[in-house]
Amino acid sequence: MSNDDTISNGICFIPNLHLAFGRGLITINEDYIVKISPSVNESNSPYGIIQFAGKRIHLPQELKLYPSTQNLNWHRKECFVI
Repeated sequence: MSNDDTISNGICFIPNLHLAFGRGLITINEDYIVKISPSVNESNSPYGIIQFAGKRIHLPQELKLYPSTQNLNWHRKECFVI
């Protein structure tokens, strides 16, 4: 846990995506597009995480409230399962 409770270090996820992000199964690129780890092997379930691949996350109206690209870069390099 990073203990960084700043707004720019937060992303609101539903529980299954929160777990997937924490386990490095999904990440978000510098354009705020969701990437799914190639290690994810699931069918085309309407409840699976693969449905989010290539989708842009919903962002706040104010730029200062966006998730930090620096923190997202760290997550991709240190957590994302390739």
